[in-house]
Parts: sequence; structure tokens; C-alpha cells
Amino acid sequence: MPQNYQLLQVPAISSLFKRIVYILHLLCILFGSQQVRGQTRPDTSRSVSASVAVLEKRYAQAFAAHPQLYNGPEYVDYAKRYHARIGHQYFLTDKQQPGSVYYNNHYFSDLLLSYDVVLDQLVIQHVTSPLLLRFIDKDVRSFTIDQHRFLRIETDSTASTAFRTGYYEVLVDSAVQLLAKRAKRRQEKLNQRYVDIEFSSIDRLFLRKNSTYYPVKSKGSLTRLFADHSKEVQKYIQDNKLRFRKASREADIVQLTRYYAGLRPQ
Repeated sequence: MPQNYQLLQVPAISSLFKRIVYILHLLCILFGSQQVRGQTRPDTSRSVSASVAVLEKRYAQAFAAHPQLYNGPEYVDYAKRYHARIGHQYFLTDKQQPGSVYYNNHYFSDLLLSYDVVLDQLVIQHVTSPLLLRFIDKDVRSFTIDQHRFLRIETDSTASTAFRTGYYEVLVDSAVQLLAKRAKRRQEKLNQRYVDIEFSSIDRLFLRKNSTYYPVKSKGSLTRLFADHSKEVQKYIQDNKLRFRKASREADIVQLTRYYAGLRPQ
């Protein structure tokens, strides 16, 4: 089946809501202009605006159950196979978190999502059952989870580089781009007759400058990339007492990158 055919399978209710919302938006504009000329009562314009808001909410709720959102394969929580679990495989928490996703050329908001950073898979629970589904990676453009923004970036699979295709959190998005690859390592541990599993974070940072991605592991690797403004960067580090120690390394790198981005033309 051609790809474009699938993208046209939009329920009639979706099309109808779009038309109604569009017409009501036009009415808002009309009533608003009349109100400026003193030809209508303020209550009329407010009631039309309220109707638009209600219909937009209903449209979003109807569209949220669209089959293009729930078309991925089943996700199996592999951690449940173990006797005990230390940590978890998800980003931030093992609970579902509020988020949104740009998927199959559609934007879906007001979702509950989980992000498995071991397998690099975005997960959603089906709207009508407890079944967990994972999104088809190639159809995901971006997503947010608990106000953290992620992009799917595809790279040359033949290139020998640490920067691989996958989801990356955007920490700075300006003249330069700072990305975080959220990841965890899983390790099985024998506990008498049982097997436990432990998860530990192995996040990595990358800086995109002049269309090239560079790994950032330390103060030195970052300042070398900022050599064109070395004097200003070194002064900023001293003035702001940036230490790049383990506990604050990511925050310090973000702060310095934002400063450096402000020195470069947009």
C-alpha cells in the first residue's frame, strides 16, 4: 500500500471538526472587527471564542485515538522477568509522563508517554486497553516528555562515529546545538538462586557546530570547540566559577554553551 494512502485515512469526524473550528475562527475575526467599530456586544465575541476553544478540545480528544498513533508493535517490559530490579530502564521515572509527539506527519498532544533509554524506544499505552505499544522510530520526528524536548536524528550508518541514529534531548538550540543522548546500561546480577537486574545511567553530550557533531566529555573538549572566542569563554568560566565536576558537569556545559551561542551570529 502506498505510504501516502495511509496518511489520507482521517476519520470523517476529524474533517468535520476542522471545518467547524475554521468557520468559528472566521466568526471570531468578524465579531472582533465589528466590536472595534462598536456594532456588537462584547458577550457575543466572547461566546464565539469559548465555542472555538471547546470544539478545539473535542477535536484533539477525538484525534488522539486515531489509529496512526497506535500503530506500533507491542512493547514488553523486560525488567519484569527478573527477581528484583535496581533502578529502571526509563527516562526520569518508571511512571508514565505527560508529553506530546510529532508522529506520522501529525502532532499529538496531551499524551502519557514512557521513554525506554536502554532500547531507545518511545512507549505509549493503548487508549482502550492496558497494552503497551512502541512507536515506529522512523515515523517519529520529535517528542516531548515532562517538558523535555527530543529530536530523532538520523546519521550515516557506515560512519565510524559515536554519534548514532536515535533520539536526542535538545539542551541548547541556537547558533550551536547541544544535545544529550539519554541512555542506561543494564546488568544482570546473580543473587543466590535468582537473577536481578540493575540499571545505571550512561548519558553522553554532543555539540553540533558547523553541521558537525562533536562529543563533549569535559571542560577541555568543550573549550576547544569554543576556541574562536577563547578569551571571552575563559573569563566567563572564571567569573561564574564553573568547575565541570561530575555533579554539575552537564549544567555547567549547558550554561557555557548558552553563553558561547550568544557570542556567535545567529
